[in-house]
Amino acid sequence: MGSGFVDATSALDPGLILDSTYDDYMSFLCGINGSGPVVLNYTGQNCCGYNSTIGSADLNLPSITIARLNQSKTVERTVTNIAGNETYKIGWSAPYGVSMKVTPTRFFIGMGEKQVMTIIFNATMNQSVASFGKIGLFGDRGHKLGIPLSVIVKLSYNTTNS
Repeated sequence: MGSGFVDATSALDPGLILDSTYDDYMSFLCGINGSGPVVLNYTGQNCCGYNSTIGSADLNLPSITIARLNQSKTVERTVTNIAGNETYKIGWSAPYGVSMKVTPTRFFIGMGEKQVMTIIFNATMNQSVASFGKIGLFGDRGHKLGIPLSVIVKLSYNTTNS
């Protein structure tokens, strides 16, 4: 995954972008156990100002990594249209050992508008190594967006005897 050449022409007109703010990254960094002093050292800001934390899978990046999928996890991605009005269809290929659903499967988005996609991952079997998949968004004006997926499934079972 990820090998090949950059299509510079397409990069100049991407259609959809996934945007994260400075505060999103700060909430993510401050949510890592023990990161407060390091964040303060590099940014000059105290993590106390960031009450909510964002997990790595929930940062609005153009990829999704779930290091430990136990049963199920719901993730959202918000895309912003920086081109003209367009209708997108969504397709996906689930990582091995995972079933998944993306909603909506089709949407219209105007210039400057945002669209939230909900992705539900369900573990179907244990895996000790990462498996890979992808989500593709295909616009009727030719724009394409790929979101690579990486998941390690670790199912936990209740083994307590009653």
